[in-house]
Amino acid sequence: MPKKHVVGRKRARSLGLFTAAGLLLSLAVGQSATAQISDSDLRASSIDGQTAKVTVVSGMPVRYYEAGEGEPLILLHGGRRSVFNSANMWARNISGLAERFHVYAVDRLGYGLSGMREDGDFRYAAEVEFLDDFVVAMGLERVNLAGNSSGGALALEYGMAHPEKVITLTVVAVGPQTEFFEKPKGDVMREACGAVGGQMGWGCWMSAMTHPEDSFDRAFWEASQHMMSLPSRQAIAAAQLTAPAEEPDFWVNRRAEWRRGGVHGLPILWACGSHDVLDWAAEEESASLKGCIAFSHTLGANNPNLKTIIYNQAGHFPYREYPDLFNNDLISFIDYWGNRRER
Repeated sequence: MPKKHVVGRKRARSLGLFTAAGLLLSLAVGQSATAQISDSDLRASSIDGQTAKVTVVSGMPVRYYEAGEGEPLILLHGGRRSVFNSANMWARNISGLAERFHVYAVDRLGYGLSGMREDGDFRYAAEVEFLDDFVVAMGLERVNLAGNSSGGALALEYGMAHPEKVITLTVVAVGPQTEFFEKPKGDVMREACGAVGGQMGWGCWMSAMTHPEDSFDRAFWEASQHMMSLPSRQAIAAAQLTAPAEEPDFWVNRRAEWRRGGVHGLPILWACGSHDVLDWAAEEESASLKGCIAFSHTLGANNPNLKTIIYNQAGHFPYREYPDLFNNDLISFIDYWGNRRER
């Protein structure tokens, strides 16, 4: 089992593992503000039999789940700025994956109960730095990464920046890096849900992106609403609205780089849902999976170590919609590459 330790780094202001009770954590929102992440907040934010933990990485609070022993596996949720998402997205998968791996599901920079940088930077370079600080804080040398949507893009960016620290990459569902049709059906649904507004609008949008109706249960919504109600979370969400954005051609350049460099030949599992509304043109009666197939070609053009899986009757969250099936596929993929290394 990896041993957690404190590591000195130029960009790390403080690093270490703490108990949550009475811990005061500095959150930078314009100017530094102090917020308390209490045991009660951690309990209220935890679901599916998991109990969230908190650590401090580079002066920021980081909420995460940890379970199991064995090879490290970090799970990265998706989401867009100012839209609430957290490690709870992976809660249905943790117990099953923990039978094989040492699992970490982490609230990304500025999401869930994790904090934000003092410079207010939420761009992918900042997220890669944040994730690497978390890897170091947990005492991990090499990891498997699995990310959904924008979390998948983060996994790819981390693999590009730190290939020596990555064993395998798993990317689930089309994220913000797609431009395969003028308007996806998901945008139509987002606009309709936006008219509802607030937390109800967010719940409407999340439900619209799933295919099985029971993908998000009451416990998920209650935990999410509790975190969203906290002043520290609301302050960060407000800061995200005015934070620096990526350059206009960022995704075009990143796709070209992923294609050209093959993400250093790292083993990649690319998974799509057959009914993902973000990969479904507004005018189409059924999804054509243009983004899924095109992105498979992007990742595999110069990387022979790519595997593509399409989950039938699944939306944007196939790992959550069919957790047992997804867990089995992920374990099999990582074990295959592990066996190849041992030959």
